[in-house]
Amino acid sequence: MISANGTSLLSRFVRNDKQAGLVMVVFGFLGFGAVNFPGTSAAYLAIAEFRIRLPLPHLDMTVSEWSQEGLLTLFFFIIGLDLRQEMATGFLKNPRNAVAPIFGAIGGVVLPVIMFMLINLSSPSTMGGWAIPTATDIAFSLTILSMVSSRTLPRLKAFLLTLATVDDVIGIILIAFVYSHPSSILPLLILCACLGIWFVASRMRASSSILLIFIAVGSWYAMLSAGIHPTLSGVAIGLLVPAKPLHEETTARAGRYRDLLSPLSALIALPIFAFFAMGIPLGDVGGSTLKRPLFLGIVVGLVIGKPLGVLIMTGLCGLAGFNIGGGTHLSDIVGVAQLCGIGFTVSFLISSLAFYDQNSIDLARLAVLVGSLLSCLLGSITIKIGDLRNASN
Repeated sequence: MISANGTSLLSRFVRNDKQAGLVMVVFGFLGFGAVNFPGTSAAYLAIAEFRIRLPLPHLDMTVSEWSQEGLLTLFFFIIGLDLRQEMATGFLKNPRNAVAPIFGAIGGVVLPVIMFMLINLSSPSTMGGWAIPTATDIAFSLTILSMVSSRTLPRLKAFLLTLATVDDVIGIILIAFVYSHPSSILPLLILCACLGIWFVASRMRASSSILLIFIAVGSWYAMLSAGIHPTLSGVAIGLLVPAKPLHEETTARAGRYRDLLSPLSALIALPIFAFFAMGIPLGDVGGSTLKRPLFLGIVVGLVIGKPLGVLIMTGLCGLAGFNIGGGTHLSDIVGVAQLCGIGFTVSFLISSLAFYDQNSIDLARLAVLVGSLLSCLLGSITIKIGDLRNASN
């Protein structure tokens, strides 16, 4: 049993994005170290590859897969709640403010694909990985932004939140229509029914927690059964939660749900996800490996194509009158665009779907790791330089 003081302490800790983000980053590097250290690699792989089977179709996954497709859904639910709140009372209340991040996301998908395909023209066998550098990892990118920026810029966070969410939705659509082959429309019909029931149940005067959990799990399972990455169900149900008080309530349910579940997301779901997502064995990495078109295409797509595509489209939106505003500077936008090159979750998933041989999958995952770390480093430096420059002015 956690005392009221303990719960308050956890809530204050989680509301400090830098502290909560640090937990995730530490666990990520622990996972990377564990899989590459001879004394712990065997134990790490045994845990990550241990299969947990439940007596239903599609529920036979490794611990690593459960962390990405199960636990991470909780974080995406928080993302959905944040977006819903922003659309109701924040930056996205004005639809014009959503134009720049949406088109930025589109640019951040198209240009990496072009760069990847140009680099892999001489390697038809790896051309199937063209979608790998298109995704932005919301969890890592938002965490890094909150950790490195000394200023609180709600509009900048909302911009990245919207852009990364649209980015992931595009990536998941690519998975659904390019790499997945749904055999039945029934799961999609069940998903729509679950979302409709959730919409009504979350607005009832006396909402049953058990009913809401049951509906949420049903939405997750329906999306998984449909061949779509199930974490998107978290965003979907989060967007359907009321963001304004109902039935003489003093606080909106979106805010209450967020306060209740944020500690679970920040201190359990995200650290465990990071621990397994960063567990990439380096193996026999040599100079020849780093010159292969598949590796170069992914790294260049993430580090150069991603931010360049975001900046080009955001700049065009700015010229058309759709600015971010809110005290943001060019260095902020450039830094956030570079953070969009942090791939991880969806990029890892596409890597496993795009290829059948394990060598290509491992090489693609290594490229995603390298490209993401470089994007993280460049984005952090750019944002820090901008912070120092603004502080001196």
